[in-house]
Amino acid sequence: MKVDDLYNEYDKIFASNKMPFIKCKTCDKAYYYPRNVCPFCGSSNIEIMISSGTGEIYSCTEFKGGFYGIIKFPEGFGAYMNIDGDNIVIGRNVIIKFREIGGKILPYAYVD
Repeated sequence: MKVDDLYNEYDKIFASNKMPFIKCKTCDKAYYYPRNVCPFCGSSNIEIMISSGTGEIYSCTEFKGGFYGIIKFPEGFGAYMNIDGDNIVIGRNVIIKFREIGGKILPYAYVD
């Protein structure tokens, strides 16, 4: 699968309000950013999976009046994204929500 195909599949999954990730069938590791080879073992034997849509704030920073950080997912991958909600601190649980930005549906983390 080409990288552009992966981005297109991610866009379709985002449009259904679900959080995709990629799992390597060779080394069994998970990663978020669309790559057609596994960043851990170099295999192209990969598949797109759907996350539970929940995670935990691994790190965060305030930037231009909003929060941005790394969300750690129970499926074993992490992703940078905007974080909304109250009491945004490391270790808080989040749910993944979606909103349109620049004509594309994109995920963000929400502290409930």
